[in-house]
Amino acid sequence: MSKITVLTAYDFNTARALAEAGIDYILVGDSLAMVAFGYADTKKINLGQMLACTRAVHRGAPNTKIITDLPLSEVIKNKEEVLKAAQQTIKAGANIVKIEGATKETLEQIKLLRENNIEVMGHIGYTPQSFDKPTVVREAEKLINEAKTLEEYGVMGIVLEMIPSEISKKITETIKIPTIGIGAGADCTGQVLVSDDMLGRYNLINPKFLKRYANQYEDSVRAFKEYIEDVRLGSFPSDNNSY
Repeated sequence: MSKITVLTAYDFNTARALAEAGIDYILVGDSLAMVAFGYADTKKINLGQMLACTRAVHRGAPNTKIITDLPLSEVIKNKEEVLKAAQQTIKAGANIVKIEGATKETLEQIKLLRENNIEVMGHIGYTPQSFDKPTVVREAEKLINEAKTLEEYGVMGIVLEMIPSEISKKITETIKIPTIGIGAGADCTGQVLVSDDMLGRYNLINPKFLKRYANQYEDSVRAFKEYIEDVRLGSFPSDNNSY
């Protein structure tokens, strides 16, 4: 069975390219707080911004499954408000919502969403909405129990972030639903990366789990410099670029 592929998108054109490439799932992640809005972490993004990006991604990839993070600003509310936010997210074009953690409150939220036929993806290990800095999580028994509990509550899959490979392997072997790794080794059912990171479009961080497949930031700077020089020298626009 082939591995599940997941990458992020926040805009129409990236989503369009991912769909053309044949990605399995697009994640509208709260990572957009950092890569699109320049915040220091993912905690400051709000529901309105997530919904706008979800709509744009859906327009770019209407036939691809879309997962959207519920932002911290919503999951700290009561479960009824979380349900409203999830319903808005589905209406915006998402097929699945993602919620971090496996606390009592999170489980109550997931239970209510599933009772209302909303698909949910879980997320354990390093959860950016809860931690102040990236942290490898090594509590094997706790992580395995969280994964089993999330499965019991009906999530369709679980993101495993920054969990040692041997623990991720055990989790994947223990539960029946897919595990999607990010910094969690090769034995997960699938993998996810932030597209802006792997494209080198956002190059302010370089975590161990990241593989860069392009260097778009440097390419953009080079292209912008060429444009500036051409305009200043008068070589752009030429007759071919003029009406």
